[in-house]
Amino acid sequence: MLGAGYGGHSPTPLHELLAEARALGLLGPGPLDPQIRHAQGFAAIARRLSEHGAERLVDLGSGGGLPGLVVATEWPEVTVALLEANGRRAAFLRRAVERLGLEIRVSVLEERAEVCGREPGSRAGFDGVLARSFGRPAVLAECAAPLLKVGGWLLVSEPPRSEDEDRGDARWPAEPLRQLGLEPAEVIHEGFEYRILRQRQPCPDRFPRRNGVPAKKPLF
Repeated sequence: MLGAGYGGHSPTPLHELLAEARALGLLGPGPLDPQIRHAQGFAAIARRLSEHGAERLVDLGSGGGLPGLVVATEWPEVTVALLEANGRRAAFLRRAVERLGLEIRVSVLEERAEVCGREPGSRAGFDGVLARSFGRPAVLAECAAPLLKVGGWLLVSEPPRSEDEDRGDARWPAEPLRQLGLEPAEVIHEGFEYRILRQRQPCPDRFPRRNGVPAKKPLF
């Protein structure tokens, strides 16, 4: 259990690395335990979504390694690419992968998502995309869809909302997503709220647009 690093027990190597990431400003503020539980929710849902047992996943904007490193640690059969354009964060991720002995299954891609989505080895090359805090829905969808195989899934963390807030599909409108071959699917509560989207059709060749364009001119 990743939680064994607390309550008087010796911290695990992964706990130590994530604590280091937080100290370096590579993770969000606040206690580390909830952030790890949030990543464990990603791992649990991703395993349930798996159809083949040994999936190939990509963690968009991996930052300090959440959820990618936790998913890779808790799911021994999975292969994970940690996509991170920031050089400082990517360097930390490479050190973390080496210290955890995950080099066979976990790689670090230091490039923008728009670039990765156009590369032959990555385009339509992943069974699943993980996204913890990559960006607004329109940007995330346009960067994720080109990476997914048909039948693949995007698993994204949803921000907290009040009990009486009815978000509906406002964040993930079906018609604009259809341009990308994506379809919004279920919302899952695994201690936190997560949204699943499915890649129903191949992403058209015109996506992703040039670097920075998805954010400057979002589809929705």
